[in-house]
Amino acid sequence: MPEAGGTYRITGTKIWISGGDHELSENIVHLVLARIPGGPAGVKGISLFIVPKFLVEPDGSPGERNDVVLAGLNHKMGYRGTTNTLLNFGGGRYTPGCAPGAVGYLVGEPHRGLSYMFHMMNEARIGVGLGSTALGYTGYLHAATTPAPARRAAR
Repeated sequence: MPEAGGTYRITGTKIWISGGDHELSENIVHLVLARIPGGPAGVKGISLFIVPKFLVEPDGSPGERNDVVLAGLNHKMGYRGTTNTLLNFGGGRYTPGCAPGAVGYLVGEPHRGLSYMFHMMNEARIGVGLGSTALGYTGYLHAATTPAPARRAAR
């Protein structure tokens, strides 16, 4: 729902989010697809929002806790050092600004969110491919440079 000041209140669930919640940084910023009231039906009515874990103060420091909550961890194939999460937005655990819903900021134009998200996801897919190539090549180099007796003993 739109709020005064150009923000929106976001509610809902997001699944299969790599690195969706952790304590390795001061803040986590989520890109979330959601509908704005009055938008067209179907995928043409979806908008893209930035929803931070902590709202950002004018000086750039983390401020009030936004209503983004870890609801669970998913178990799947993929990078082992990265958490894969289920997140709830606007469930009521936190009430930023004493109002329900997670605070979100519109990215770009309303109702163009799906095209923006695909642009980001295509770049992420390239990054995953590069990471896979690096891991595979590292494995090859270790196998190629390990002396034969050590390889036999490792079996």
